[in-house]
Amino acid sequence: MRTIVDYVADQARELPDHPFLTEQEWTVTFADFLLLTRRMAGYLAGLGVRAGDRVVLYVEGRIPHLLGYFASMALGAVPVHLYAEKTHRFVAFAAGHTGAAVVLTDRPDLDPGSLPCRLARVPDLTAAGPETWTEVRDPVAYMMFTSGTTGQPKAVLTTQENVLFVTRTLIGIPGMRPGDREVIVMPLGSTGGLGHVHAHLMLGNHARLLPYFFGAMDDADMRHMLATIEAHAITGFLSTPGMLGRLATEHREAFRRQARGLRYVLANVTPMRPELVRDLLELLPATRFHTYYGLTEASRSVYQCFNDHPGHHAAAGRPAPGVEITLDAPDPATGVGEVLIRGGNLMAGYWQQEENPLTPGGWFRSGDLGSFDGDGFLTIRGRLKDCINVDGLKCFPHEIEEVLARHPAVAECAVVGVPDRTTFERLGAAVVPRAGSDLASLAGELERWCRRELEPYKVPAGFVFFDALPRAGLGKLQRGEIVERLACLLPLRSGIVCDDSL
Repeated sequence: MRTIVDYVADQARELPDHPFLTEQEWTVTFADFLLLTRRMAGYLAGLGVRAGDRVVLYVEGRIPHLLGYFASMALGAVPVHLYAEKTHRFVAFAAGHTGAAVVLTDRPDLDPGSLPCRLARVPDLTAAGPETWTEVRDPVAYMMFTSGTTGQPKAVLTTQENVLFVTRTLIGIPGMRPGDREVIVMPLGSTGGLGHVHAHLMLGNHARLLPYFFGAMDDADMRHMLATIEAHAITGFLSTPGMLGRLATEHREAFRRQARGLRYVLANVTPMRPELVRDLLELLPATRFHTYYGLTEASRSVYQCFNDHPGHHAAAGRPAPGVEITLDAPDPATGVGEVLIRGGNLMAGYWQQEENPLTPGGWFRSGDLGSFDGDGFLTIRGRLKDCINVDGLKCFPHEIEEVLARHPAVAECAVVGVPDRTTFERLGAAVVPRAGSDLASLAGELERWCRRELEPYKVPAGFVFFDALPRAGLGKLQRGEIVERLACLLPLRSGIVCDDSL
């Protein structure tokens, strides 16, 4: 069975001295990468990792993360990708849920006593050591956690065939070719960042792995990314609508000047605003802007190029080759129904979930609402459930509400997604404070409280204080009414707002 890891050996043989990856000042050629992968596999094998085992990757270093990934596959084990920004509590959950043999990390603060399995520190691979490479390949290429269509974390089983199918789709979307050079900002614990590594491995290209998390880039990070694009004649990169919106507003002239050599830009994770699309096409008229839609369970299901379809800038696009899209029970008036997906990009299932997640016809229920127009373009209309989408990062209200509710000054709270022109949605928290609370300082205290307990993108953008939360006759929380009120009251940055009208 041919797999993505076999391309590591192929390219080391065909392009041994060609640079493959650069992380800050560290560049590895294809021959270097194969050698380091073999050493990492030897290290893991020495810890007892065998075919069929699971290896959790909780690694901040981009190249070390990829070495752990390919080394695990070269042993016939199954890597489990995590964002480096995940909490230690989630790492312990992931290791326990997957029955992992090892958690591989370069984080010095991760306590081995908190884990249900062995903790392995990323080794120094610059010195000679044991090398291992087997011909055993697990049918599952890797696992990634997603919330699926509910708030419960699930480990998606992505097969070797899925990886190759989706990688070829990705290469075809913008017409990637040998000699392209990319910057990769998206995390390697996501199908976005990892997928672009796969594409450039297949093509024998050079990619630069930038050291920041796309959900928390500051102005200095933006300037560094633009300087890198210009200095190294980058031809393309994967972005998000939120990132592109910031580039087109906060760094407009630098973006126009330093990114003019880009041949293509892809945007995923959230819908693009048509006015932003038009602005980008005006800013960089020689650059082709693409978007695609998918999920961890079914990556890159739909795509389009905005340059070619001026009448469809609000749409995600048409189905990718080999992928079918249909709508379940579309509303007769609006045509909106749940998006169902079937094709070679569809996962094998969820880890340790006996119930088949597919319909009898083999369709996957995405949990997204969408509609088709007369030209066959799919437009995403929102989530079927309460999931909040902050520039592609999924948040569920109950997780944040549980943290806020533990604060002694919070009597009641509700977290909702408020429409945002840049990131599609932003998090807003409606809070009923306990009597005697100092409202002047409470917002800052709640923000600090959340930052101690949650990933950065799950911290609400603002806190709005109410006398009482709106509820229906039977006591059900009226989230829609909270969204409407917070959309008018919530400041763009974290802060305090009082509303006595409820």
